[in-house]
Amino acid sequence: MNAKPACARTVVVAAVLALSLITACTPQQMLLNALIPDGTASMLLSHLQSVDDTNRRRIVELEQRGAWAELTEFADVNIAKDPFSPEWRMIGGYAQLQLRDYPRSMTYFSDMIRLAPDDVTGYHFLAETQRAAGQPQRAVATLDRALLVVRESPLTYFLLGEAHSDLGRFHAAAEAYRRALAMDPQLADAWFGLGRASLQLGRGTDAREALVALEQMQSPRAAALRTLIARQP
Repeated sequence: MNAKPACARTVVVAAVLALSLITACTPQQMLLNALIPDGTASMLLSHLQSVDDTNRRRIVELEQRGAWAELTEFADVNIAKDPFSPEWRMIGGYAQLQLRDYPRSMTYFSDMIRLAPDDVTGYHFLAETQRAAGQPQRAVATLDRALLVVRESPLTYFLLGEAHSDLGRFHAAAEAYRRALAMDPQLADAWFGLGRASLQLGRGTDAREALVALEQMQSPRAAALRTLIARQP
């Protein structure tokens, strides 16, 4: 399987956005890196417990070829066969993200939530698609719904911090990142988000503490945060 380019997870303030442009990150790549760590069908398939092996092989084949329109059609055929399958909605939404058709992707993920309301995965995908479509306020509402399903989810709080950051609500963002880190202290992107939000709030000490944490983890995000700190007057 061909490796996907490594991308930052966030849609951020101008300085970090510039770094993202340098690494050629697109919104859907940021999304997939946030929710599917290696951006590959192997991770996607780990969620598809009810999909048989023949269909799994077909999904992998289409993903490897980047045949996103065909993958969407394949998902739709299987949705017609099994109208109550949230898994095939996720496949359709995934394919539409690759095509940057955010409205259609949101439809798939909304249906995924309707069919599996107790699975936070659908909420995460929907919220990040809303962010990619420039709708962070809707993403906040979606993630608040996710927290009604699972209260102790570091990824939900991390994504909530990202959505608040998009809106310039850095106090709320910092709180969300801290909640994520309380549950998962090794979540490097949450440390980066906390450091970035702290700089926006004029809390240099907190930003430097986040940098120390990233350096101790030997995270590549440390370099990006160090650059942001150095740019402060």
